[in-house]
Amino acid sequence: MDINKRFKRFNLKVLKSIGQGTYGSVFLCERQKDKSLTIVKDIELNVKMQAHHKDCANEVNILATMNHPNIIKFYNCHYTDSHVLICMEYATGGNLAEFMYQKCPRLIKQEEILFYYCQVLLGVNYIHGLDIIHRDLKAENILLSGKNGVLVKIGDFGISKMLASAKKTSTVIGTPYYLAPELCEGKPYDTKSDIWALGCLLYEMCTHKRAFDAESLMGLVKVITSGSVAPIDLSVYERGVQDLIDAMLSVLPDKRPTIKEILSKKVLLSMIYTVYLDAGDDQFLNTKIKEYL
Repeated sequence: MDINKRFKRFNLKVLKSIGQGTYGSVFLCERQKDKSLTIVKDIELNVKMQAHHKDCANEVNILATMNHPNIIKFYNCHYTDSHVLICMEYATGGNLAEFMYQKCPRLIKQEEILFYYCQVLLGVNYIHGLDIIHRDLKAENILLSGKNGVLVKIGDFGISKMLASAKKTSTVIGTPYYLAPELCEGKPYDTKSDIWALGCLLYEMCTHKRAFDAESLMGLVKVITSGSVAPIDLSVYERGVQDLIDAMLSVLPDKRPTIKEILSKKVLLSMIYTVYLDAGDDQFLNTKIKEYL
């Protein structure tokens, strides 16, 4: 069936293609009922793969349970014989990767980095409180929304995993550059793999470089499991930022801080307090970010 006809069945008008997601194509659509915009992930179901159906149902179930200003909102989903259409909030300001690399080659001020990063932390704190591992935290999946593009939203829960009573899992999945050492080695993992990814994200925001990179997957695994990264510029950033990165990028999961321990770090406290009080309020957040520019 033609894409436009399939979407029209559910009163959705395709405006443009956004790109590829974990399993399917992503479109910006207009809902005919109220002319509002929504992002629709169009997933083609593989009738021969029962696991594919379960993965789609898993994403829908996870999205439906969440309600937090720093998490992309789930609206609804529609099923056909061969597709599922998942409708979500449209983040108007692009993503954190675009934001970061538009700043190149100038390093981003510490206060500006922490303004965005602390919103990510509040979102991760929420999902970890629900016993959910995101499993694909990266700059491209951190979306910017609101009229002024300063409201952070974590998106793409397509490969998230609900934890069953703290039971660890060992499926290797996620974006290679952000993979934790235990994932590279096929060992069981838990929420600490998200903490590693948060360390990679903060490092990238401070340097415009990936914490771990290589020309081959084998080489990448080697540098990740070594856990060795070049220091950030301490003439620009406080020592506390470097210490936090080092803690999150410990090769031993048990040595990494929990999300709640990260939120209590002295270097973050003031900004955590600021973005927490204004969580979800684009106007107030815009006023705050102007103080740091």
